[in-house]
Amino acid sequence: MADNITQAGYYTLDNFFISPMYESTSKSTIDKNLPSGTELSRVIINWGISEGMDSGYIHGFAVVHESDNILKDLPIVGEENLIITFTDYYGSQETTKFIVYAVDEITPEAATNSRMMKYVIRFCSKQKLHADQKEIRRSYGDQKVSSMVQSLYDEYFTTGNADIDKDIEIEETSGEQTLVIPNLRPDEAMAFLSRRAFSAQNKSSLFRFFETRDKYYFCTHEYLIDKYKKDLKDDATAIANNLKFIFNTTDDNSAEGQYVAQQSISTVNYGQKTNSMNDMKLGAYRRRVTELDYMHRTRITRDYDYSEEFNEYKHIDKLKLTHSESFVNQYMHPDDAPETVLLADYPQIGSNQGKGNMMRPYQYYYENYTTKPIVEYHLMSNSITISISGRRDLYPGMLINLELFDFSETVAQTRVLDEERTGTYLVLSVQNSFNEDTYSQELVVTKGGLGGINKVAIDASLIIDETFNTGTQLA
Repeated sequence: MADNITQAGYYTLDNFFISPMYESTSKSTIDKNLPSGTELSRVIINWGISEGMDSGYIHGFAVVHESDNILKDLPIVGEENLIITFTDYYGSQETTKFIVYAVDEITPEAATNSRMMKYVIRFCSKQKLHADQKEIRRSYGDQKVSSMVQSLYDEYFTTGNADIDKDIEIEETSGEQTLVIPNLRPDEAMAFLSRRAFSAQNKSSLFRFFETRDKYYFCTHEYLIDKYKKDLKDDATAIANNLKFIFNTTDDNSAEGQYVAQQSISTVNYGQKTNSMNDMKLGAYRRRVTELDYMHRTRITRDYDYSEEFNEYKHIDKLKLTHSESFVNQYMHPDDAPETVLLADYPQIGSNQGKGNMMRPYQYYYENYTTKPIVEYHLMSNSITISISGRRDLYPGMLINLELFDFSETVAQTRVLDEERTGTYLVLSVQNSFNEDTYSQELVVTKGGLGGINKVAIDASLIIDETFNTGTQLA
């Protein structure tokens, strides 16, 4: 825990050091003796880092206010190394290395002050810069997609510098496939492979390739549920790992009160609860795939029904469907579902691949065209956005527990848990925002639907005492 005077969200920017990638980078003709690098922490008011499961790389920005002509004298030309070190509320320190790739929004600080300049520098991981210089045109025959991912990562994402390169965590895929990568950048190629990957163990097969400040991942959200569920095995474990958050409006400047504030949700946006028109048009419950096998002159049509199969998935929490069975049957009939028609140049599972295995293996088109887009639709459409005080060890892909309450008038001194929304959530994205000496995070989180626990009334005076053992009263 922080000391007695530390406010929730407090952090220190220990180092923001920028230096040229190459010693040959020219300096201002005014002074050839300028240092090879510059510490910018004193001239940065706000900065941020964005990372998410829908992004193949992390990126960030920093707003610089300075009158030392650093922009010209260093100079900053979009080929600089950047080392950032900061310490969060809990005293945990992080050092991350980036590459500056852009400088924009250059303006005088004010019309009446021509000495001060304001501009934005933008940065990303150096592995992103290293990978983006190449395009991939490559074919793979009868290999697992996870093996293709490992091969691409080793060749295109690693620089050979241990101080820069990150590990990648790859979930093993099922089945061998024959694929051609058609002239794509490495992160685009990874997205292509994620769309084609299939897992017999994790039924959604919704693979994602993404980067966090910690490492790279190629996996499904079910894989992440298994990875992180131990951190939330009970309430005490979640609290000990700083992964439980409550919606608390108490304003308490004591050390205990600020500790509670550090674990509190400051804002919450539930987004949409439902959109029936989109559900119908986009096939949120039912899809149809027709495969035309021209070699055998057959037509195979299969219907997928999410409402019948969703309980078979490894969900983050116990869920229920938004729409009733009657509504789905009436307005989302299988005959009216979005249909994908494919020419099948592969045998079905268990069928012979022809003489000398001349046909490529089964390609999992039905599974990929039905399950993946529907599961992703429910994950995204049921996501909510919360703001919390920042901590350095919270990344996309992790699980957190939220304790949320119904926003309605109840009996005095009681609050009622929101049974649909309280529970475990998957973190889809993290926007790390640093403003002056305050570190906050905006999280997009989801459980993939509505669900939760039994509705109970709770004595408001005991909520925080029982949850965080502080004795602080709710307002």
